[in-house]
Amino acid sequence: MDLEKKCSQVAIIMYQERLDFKQHIHFLGVSYVSKFLDRVGFTIVEVNTDQNHHYQLFVKIHDKSFLIAVRTDYHPKLGTLDTCAMENLLRESEKLNALPHFAGLAVAPVDVNDNGQDGSSEDHTLKVLFSGIRAIRR
Repeated sequence: MDLEKKCSQVAIIMYQERLDFKQHIHFLGVSYVSKFLDRVGFTIVEVNTDQNHHYQLFVKIHDKSFLIAVRTDYHPKLGTLDTCAMENLLRESEKLNALPHFAGLAVAPVDVNDNGQDGSSEDHTLKVLFSGIRAIRR
């Protein structure tokens, strides 16, 4: 196999690993927010783990409905909601008579201070950094 073909295959594998990692951290963020909302008394109506969908959680509490977009990125970045997804979230919220919200999270490797080890964990354990959910307004 020639060098160009080997390099091409390596690039494809690295790209797929990045996609898998982005999907993994997105799933971690959605799971974290879903479990948090469940613990504080929300009813989880729908969970959508598609990172390209305009919302991930449809929840209810005290006769109020909420659509929540969840975006997760790798620390130091925080998950962000692009304009198109925000507009879709606002439209869908109107249709469902729900309040639109956004949760931006970050994940980071667990370090010495978190688990008492030297930080070279082979299982690549991640911690979720979450500062809350905010309302989206026009």
